[in-house]
Amino acid sequence: MGHHRPIPLWTLLLLALLVTVPEGARACSMMNTDNTEQRDALLADPATVKRTPEISMQEAVAQCNRTFIIQPDYLSELNETGSFPDETDRIPLCFMRCYMQALGLLTEDDKVNKEAVLALNWASSADTVDECLDEMNGSTCEKAYFFTRCIMTRALVDGKSKDNK
Repeated sequence: MGHHRPIPLWTLLLLALLVTVPEGARACSMMNTDNTEQRDALLADPATVKRTPEISMQEAVAQCNRTFIIQPDYLSELNETGSFPDETDRIPLCFMRCYMQALGLLTEDDKVNKEAVLALNWASSADTVDECLDEMNGSTCEKAYFFTRCIMTRALVDGKSKDNK
């Protein structure tokens, strides 16, 4: 087996846009009742949100980069390690919030649009989304970043464990 490099988040999202999931094709899973109320408070109502973004990822990056200028190495670091090099710098954290809102992964009132997160393959499973909701602490920008960091870290760990088998 060859050594697999993790697929960057932006590539995953780009590929995800090309794959459409038919309406009603949703997997059911057993709900873990721990933290359910807390998690539900962080989730958008699926009936009121769109499942697919109205703009491309490149457009979202360009749009958010006008307000929250992010260095390209920050995005590379996020793709390679799952986190930003400086987690105290608010601008990149707010860039993530803007980016997630532009793509509809996060609502205007900072709730996670679980359907869009799964439809865009941002997260590998509904369980990952639920577990990463627990990481959403702090300011609005921190919440968006910590959620993303959790999703990215899990994707990287899953990728590495597959390589080692």
